[in-house]
Amino acid sequence: MTLDSMVEYLQAHDDYVLLSHDGPDADGLGAAYCLALALSAIGKSTFIAVSGTIPPKFRFIDQRSIVHSLSEASLASGTSAETLPFPVSSATPIVIDTHDAAYLGASSAALIRQAGFALFIDHHELRRATDTLEFIDPTASSCCELVYLIARRLGFELPLDAAEALYAGLVYDTGSFSYPKTSERTFNCALDLVRLGVVPFRIFESLHESSSSGSLLLQKAAISSLEIEEGGRVAVIKLLKEDFAASGAYYEDAEDFVNIPLQDRKIEVSVMFKESLEGRLRCSLRSKGKVNVASIAQAFGGGGHKTAAGFTCNAPLARAKDAVLQNIAQAMSSN
Repeated sequence: MTLDSMVEYLQAHDDYVLLSHDGPDADGLGAAYCLALALSAIGKSTFIAVSGTIPPKFRFIDQRSIVHSLSEASLASGTSAETLPFPVSSATPIVIDTHDAAYLGASSAALIRQAGFALFIDHHELRRATDTLEFIDPTASSCCELVYLIARRLGFELPLDAAEALYAGLVYDTGSFSYPKTSERTFNCALDLVRLGVVPFRIFESLHESSSSGSLLLQKAAISSLEIEEGGRVAVIKLLKEDFAASGAYYEDAEDFVNIPLQDRKIEVSVMFKESLEGRLRCSLRSKGKVNVASIAQAFGGGGHKTAAGFTCNAPLARAKDAVLQNIAQAMSSN
């Protein structure tokens, strides 16, 4: 779908459930928050839902308390009317910040199964051709950048809380405007949001200077696990479920730790493995650009960007690590 056809679709339908990936981040939440307000402003019914809860460091985005946790039990039993303000059968689920339903979490996926379809808004590279309704622009820095364009095309005059939500997503997904997809359009969007009253320092403070002591202890555990591979060009850090229990930190607190090894001028790729309470591994990959980590993540059923990607798996940590390092070594040798 083009931007125009996306806007036409939103104008033509009435009820929307806005979803993001499991463990939503500032981009997914900020985009969903602003889009919900924009749709409400033109008379549409909206409901923002997440599997689980909002990570504490992102709760400032939901200033109107309109983001809800889905009940997996109620959705699985088909009693969604207890949760949603309208029947699932009459609604359009909009999935934001992923085009892969595998990353939605069980409760969100159950809702989409009830609806029978979903509309996707995303800025990640497509792994394969699809026949779904989708507005995907891999050149965009973030979904907040895309939702900004949609909201403006809908004629929505952004209130301050919507502008702050979008700015938070821009900052988060561009690495404070430093990642490769940061473009002139990104800065124009940010400039308009600042003109609407956003104070950049306040957003930075909320995102980066509001961690708990548990998060700091978890970072200590991550750094102590650091291993350097491939002649000093690859870094690997690991966080097991007992590390989260010992520190008292949230699973989402570790999201940015994968970037820490990239401070070393020789490190080209950083890899982080996180173990969930259920024992499932999440592998995050970051690159300075020479290695396309999206293609590596895709080999394991994941995806992402050239410089930031990831996947989940049930393999033992040692086996997953060896497989990832082998793929990285192959990518480096081909370069």
